Amino acid sequence: MNFSSARQYFYQEIHQPDERINLAKAALYIAQEEYPDLDPEEYLNALDTMAGEVQERLPDSRYPLRLIKSLNQYFYDDLGFTGNKTDYYDPRNSFLNDV
Repeated sequence: MNFSSARQYFYQEIHQPDERINLAKAALYIAQEEYPDLDPEEYLNALDTMAGEVQERLPDSRYPLRLIKSLNQYFYDDLGFTGNKTDYYDPRNSFLNDV
């Protein structure tokens, strides 16, 4: 059986010890099935940038509600992330590169 390179990369990623699996990378390999020209490194770099920005914004006191408020402000207010209320079942809602 001949698998696409995206499926081969996905298979390699998920067949490692659990602590070594990169879920974002695995999700991007799944997205490569639909978007063959997708460059996972581009999106992984963007996620790393977001993680750094979030880290800088987190309050010193790590109370759960303060953390949630900081995360909500960053993702929803600053970046404008929203759910797809008009077409919830659109397959693009499941591809990491689209969300």
